[in-house]
Amino acid sequence: MIEFDQLIEENLVALRAGKAIPVQLGNWYGLIANAAWDAVLEPSSKLALENLHIATKPVLFFGDERQLLQCVSAYDLDDTEKLEAGKWLELDGLLGIAEEWLGARQSAQVAMVQDQLLFTLIRRLRTPLVGFSLVHSIPSN
Repeated sequence: MIEFDQLIEENLVALRAGKAIPVQLGNWYGLIANAAWDAVLEPSSKLALENLHIATKPVLFFGDERQLLQCVSAYDLDDTEKLEAGKWLELDGLLGIAEEWLGARQSAQVAMVQDQLLFTLIRRLRTPLVGFSLVHSIPSN
């Protein structure tokens, strides 16, 4: 447990400093960073994420339904079951997220984390994370 706590602390320091960190979630491997509208990214991390954004769509990772409800202007409660089952959904009307990660209609790919590390990071940061795949494989819905 000490190793997990140390990993959490090291990643929190990096994310709060505006860095992007590598993570693996099942078959998804990518870089994640703070997705909040007021997050300031380190220049090298910002450039890396912007270059990935050219090739792939970002995914916004949320810790739970409560956090998601705070960031969506209109939410269909039927989507909760799909998200909790690990599906990724395209949602419109996202609020409080940095503009560069959103598409038309303030939309983005959204997922609820199933991973304890990411859940803990999101809970401790109190903000969703944006992720970009490094291998371009998105789970099938």
